Amino acid sequence: MTVFECTNCGGNLEFRPGTDSHACPYCGTINRLPRESAPEVYEELDYRKAVSDLTAASGTQEVRVVTCTGCAAEVTMAPNATTATCLYCGTQMISDGGMREALLPQYILPFSVTREDARDRFRSWIRSRRFAPSKLKQYARVSDPLSGIYYPFWTFDAATRSEYRGMRGNFYTERIRTTNREGKTVTRTITKTLWTPAHGTVARDFDDVLVAASGSLDDDLVRKAQDFPLKELIPYDARYLSGFHGETYSVELEAGFAKAKAEMEARIRRDVKRDIGGDTQRITSLRTVYSGVTFKYVVMPVYALKYRFRGKFFPVLINGATGEIAGKRPFSWIRITLAVLAAAAIIAGVYLLLRYLGVTE
Repeated sequence: MTVFECTNCGGNLEFRPGTDSHACPYCGTINRLPRESAPEVYEELDYRKAVSDLTAASGTQEVRVVTCTGCAAEVTMAPNATTATCLYCGTQMISDGGMREALLPQYILPFSVTREDARDRFRSWIRSRRFAPSKLKQYARVSDPLSGIYYPFWTFDAATRSEYRGMRGNFYTERIRTTNREGKTVTRTITKTLWTPAHGTVARDFDDVLVAASGSLDDDLVRKAQDFPLKELIPYDARYLSGFHGETYSVELEAGFAKAKAEMEARIRRDVKRDIGGDTQRITSLRTVYSGVTFKYVVMPVYALKYRFRGKFFPVLINGATGEIAGKRPFSWIRITLAVLAAAAIIAGVYLLLRYLGVTE
């Protein structure tokens, strides 16, 4: 955790989410921060140059990243620390002594959601889980440790040009005569597909494709809560980390771009299908050239925890800028079974009623 001292009493200051100031929890002194405005143009770094020489891309720092033995999160430790507590599950960790060079963040999105508001959102989320074990909702009545973390992300820009080959399918109908089980001749309408070859080229420019640069939280969970206002990013300033934790990336730049390309390809395939046209489409080959690839290394505000229930960890993530929440939870199969049986009983009751009224046979 980054620490700054109060100008009045020397206590550890904490950044106040939604403001431009530090607050001292001991004497109440407010220390203003000279917050910079979001730049009109964000600096993008050349991806190819950074891959060949990381130090040429931006400033770097020596960091120590340790993998938690409890929940497998990857936690950044202070350079001079030998032990630490996992931010996500509370497990005590011991450093293996290894250090590595990593980029300094370029931009930061300060917290807007307070810790108290995040805790209330978590409790409401727990209470609203249907088919959850009854004991799970006890978590809504205790003070769960919510860690405020600046989580690392890569953003990528790229110009793409894709050549494809495929098939265009157009639906048409035919009427056929068949014999049913009673031996009567009946006419049925069936739908068929007429396939014709298709090929072409599509182009798309991608801007700020955001991918998580850490594996501490499940990627699917992060995607559900990563609607960050990217236009509000400001130049990185460590003073906004006061009272919060900062995590260094563990997903290296090339691996991050591979994740970004997977997202880009999904959009490109939608473009190709739209270009092929028709009622349905098949893509048999797709070749994409990426050019002008640039990136930014940014840190975003999240509140996170991994609560333990019956020996298993379940992660919860709250967007520290918007309050959006995503998480995983256990299910009560007894409750699900009872709900299914109740639904089946209702359906059976309705059927019997309709049969009694003569509506159905």
